Amino acid sequence: MKSRFLSRRTFLRGAFAGGAVTLGLPLFDAMRDSSGAVAGTNSLPSRFVVFFWGNGNIPGEWAPANTGPGWEPTPLLRGIADYRDKVHVISGTSLPVLGQLNPHVEGAVGILSGTNAIRAPGSGNSWDFMTVGGPSIDELAADIVGPTSHRSIVLALTTLRPSFGPGTAITYTSHRGPFFFNPPMYEPQELFEMLFAGGAPVFGDPDKVALARKSVLDVVLEDAHSLKGRLGGPDRQRLELHLDSIRQLETRLEGTFHDACVTPDTPQTSSSVRERARRLSELVALAFACDLTRVAAIELSSPASHVDYPDVHPDGLLLNGEPSDFHNYEHLMGPDDTTREVISYFVDLYGDFLGVLDATPESDSSLLDNSVVLGTSELGAGWNHKFDDFPILIAGGGNGRLLPGRHVRLSGDNAGRGLLTCLHALGDGPASWGSEQFLVTDPISEILSG
Repeated sequence: MKSRFLSRRTFLRGAFAGGAVTLGLPLFDAMRDSSGAVAGTNSLPSRFVVFFWGNGNIPGEWAPANTGPGWEPTPLLRGIADYRDKVHVISGTSLPVLGQLNPHVEGAVGILSGTNAIRAPGSGNSWDFMTVGGPSIDELAADIVGPTSHRSIVLALTTLRPSFGPGTAITYTSHRGPFFFNPPMYEPQELFEMLFAGGAPVFGDPDKVALARKSVLDVVLEDAHSLKGRLGGPDRQRLELHLDSIRQLETRLEGTFHDACVTPDTPQTSSSVRERARRLSELVALAFACDLTRVAAIELSSPASHVDYPDVHPDGLLLNGEPSDFHNYEHLMGPDDTTREVISYFVDLYGDFLGVLDATPESDSSLLDNSVVLGTSELGAGWNHKFDDFPILIAGGGNGRLLPGRHVRLSGDNAGRGLLTCLHALGDGPASWGSEQFLVTDPISEILSG
C-alpha cells in the first residue's frame, strides 16, 4: 500500500509579531493512500454555496424551452451558458408562503430556511421587525459536510438594506436561528486576512497593520521550503501553483488598505461590484481548496434588491428622470429592458462564480465538480410579488451525486424540493426540508445520480 505521510489537515505555519500564521494547502497525492482515500475520508470533501439575489426573475422568459440535458439558455440565462452541462435549471415550482406578512421577507425566509417569518413581539407588519423561524440552508449544509477551521464564509456583494427595527430577515440571508444572523464580509482584503493571515488586523495596532501589509508567503516561506523537499514532483508543482496564486491575489489586493488602515464606509465603490465579486470568488475557491471551509453564503443583495447596480447603469437607475433603486424601478416599470438587463446581470455574477470553481483543479476534477451551488431569490416575479415560477438553479457535480446539467420542469411543486435536493447531493441529507406548509420529503430524483 502506498505510504500516506501527509494529513489533509497539514498547514504551512509561521510566526510574526508574536502571533501564529497558518496557510492552508491544496490536496496533494501525498495525502492519499493506494485506494485514493484522503486522510480519514472516503472521498474528496463536498462543498455547498448559496448565491442569493433579490427580486426574483421574469416568469415566461427565464426557463429554457426544452427540458432534459442540452437545454438551450434563454437570454436571461446566457451568463451560465458555458456551464450548462453542470447547471440544473428547475422551473415551474411555487413557494407556498402564507401571504400574511411582507412578501419579500416571507419569500426569503421561506426559501432559505423553510419556515414562516416571525415578527418581534408587539410589532406590526413592517419588514423591519421580521426574522426567520429557523436556521438557513447554509447552516444545515455545514452540519452535513463536516467541521473545518471556519464553519462557513458569509459574503455580501452590495450594501445591504439596513433594518430599522429588531428584524433581521430584510437585511441578512444567513441565519443560525431567529434574530441570530451571520454578519457578512464585504471586502476581499478582509476575507484574505481572516483566511490566510491568522485573522483580521486590529486597526490601529502597528504590529497587526504590519502583518496585514507583510506577505503571508514570506511568513511561512521556511515551512514551505521544508515541505517541498518531502513532496514528489507533481505535488511540488501543485504547491508552487498554489503559492503563486496566493501571491497574485496579494498583489491585486495591495493598496486596498488606506494609509490609516481604516475600513472604507462604502467598500463597493473602490471598484465595480462584479470585479470585487470575482476577487471574493477567488478567495472562496482558495478556502475550499485548502479545506479551510466547505460552505459559503453569498448575498448579492438584500431581499427586495434596494440597489441601483452601477455595473449595469454607471449613472444609476433612473425612474421618471429621478434616481431609483432596482426594487422601486421594477415595481413601477415591470419586466422592461432595464429589468431584463439587471436580472441577466444577476445570472452573470452567478456564472462568474461557477467559472472560478470550474477553473480550480482538484485531483482529477474541479472544485465545481465537488460542489453544490444553489442560485435563488425570494420571489418569482418581483414587480407583482408572485411566488410561482420560482427561480432555482443547482450547479456542480456534488462529488458525483448530481447528474450532468439538465432542465427539469415541475408544475406547481414546492420550491423547497430544490433545497432538499441540494442537501442530499452533499451526502447524508435529511429526510425532509422545511416545516408546516414548506415541508417536503421528496428530492428531485431527475438530477440525482442515485
